[in-house]
Amino acid sequence: MNKIIAALGLLLATMTIGTLQAAPTFEEDLHYFSVIPEQPGAEGDKVQVVEFFWYACPHCYRLEPDLDAWLKRKPEYVEFDRIPAMFNRPDVVLHAKTYYALRLMGVEGDLHARIFDAIHKQRRRLGTQAEMEEFLGEQGVDLDAYRKAMKSFAVQTQARRAAVLAERFDVRGVPAMVVDGKYRTGGLEAGVLMQVTDFLVEKVRREKAAAMKAGQGAATE
Repeated sequence: MNKIIAALGLLLATMTIGTLQAAPTFEEDLHYFSVIPEQPGAEGDKVQVVEFFWYACPHCYRLEPDLDAWLKRKPEYVEFDRIPAMFNRPDVVLHAKTYYALRLMGVEGDLHARIFDAIHKQRRRLGTQAEMEEFLGEQGVDLDAYRKAMKSFAVQTQARRAAVLAERFDVRGVPAMVVDGKYRTGGLEAGVLMQVTDFLVEKVRREKAAAMKAGQGAATE
């Protein structure tokens, strides 16, 4: 009996070591990069995660199922937002402004996945205003309201902000994730990208907790 128990103990120890060895490890300048200079993130103990995307990007499309699953399980202290790419191309700018226009109209949530599917499943480019309006009309979108939203001050301002933030975060390709204005990751397989995002969220949370503790210690001196 003792030999059996010892053998089981050895097996469990071996399995534990194997699990630890299999745990993913991520390195700066390989899996993620520091944002220099660091940009503002979420307030307090919250952690901000921002996805930069483009509707016509196949990698962004492949990320959607993993991202949707992540959004369902992300901790409550994580604040998430999407920012469309604003690369210097008419179709990219059209897609970005369309995202913000639909968001302003309050229908972006219903149409986000449909636009992705139309481009990547149905092979519709949606690269011109006419093509986009034809598609949105098929989805029951009020085209007059859409045109007004596209020209609105709010959408123009958000589009300019998206371009500025992409430059500040040094986003040169999509999909990219920026965590709390401090770290950027991208160029990875979808599942790995979300693992690195989780890793960076916890890294930022530990850094915030340490900074808060240090600040409290300094205040009591």
